[in-house]
Amino acid sequence: MSYFRSLSATVLSAAAMFSLVTASCGTSALGVDDCRQIEQARCRAEASCVDSNGTPLIEDVPACERYYRDHCLHGLAVKPPANASVSACVKVIEAAGHCAQGDPAIALKDCTNVTTVQPGLTHACDVVTHPELATECAFLSPDASSGGQPSTDSSTGANAGQPSAGQLSAAGGETAQGGAATE
Repeated sequence: MSYFRSLSATVLSAAAMFSLVTASCGTSALGVDDCRQIEQARCRAEASCVDSNGTPLIEDVPACERYYRDHCLHGLAVKPPANASVSACVKVIEAAGHCAQGDPAIALKDCTNVTTVQPGLTHACDVVTHPELATECAFLSPDASSGGQPSTDSSTGANAGQPSAGQLSAAGGETAQGGAATE
């Protein structure tokens, strides 16, 4: 009889553990596709930008895009905006990347169709590494009046050549070297 008690206790314990584990597997992530669009645009644009040593911020664009395909499963750290806002933000990032292709140190005022010069944005690559400072991407800032919610994690850390793109884009992530959102 003790064998059946032991077996019953084991089965019951396993069922309870399975219930606890599967109950926590859901996601309430919002803005997953928005995050991916923004970060993939940044991956492509950061290939035109360099760090203080002259090294490209992104050396492997496909690896960066793969990284953000998964990392953006966390969604945006702020309330997702209207689709038109995301499109405008992506266009500004892409335009800044195109402007920086010829000269990574080009002044933002010398670029056409990017964004208006804002505090903290002096070069085209500043728009790529800190898009939340651009008017079109201001919704990425948790302080934006659009009802954004602040990120809860302020950890940083990525290496040059590693995926590098997401100031406040993925929930729980923030910018590291070259703009990399990390967990």
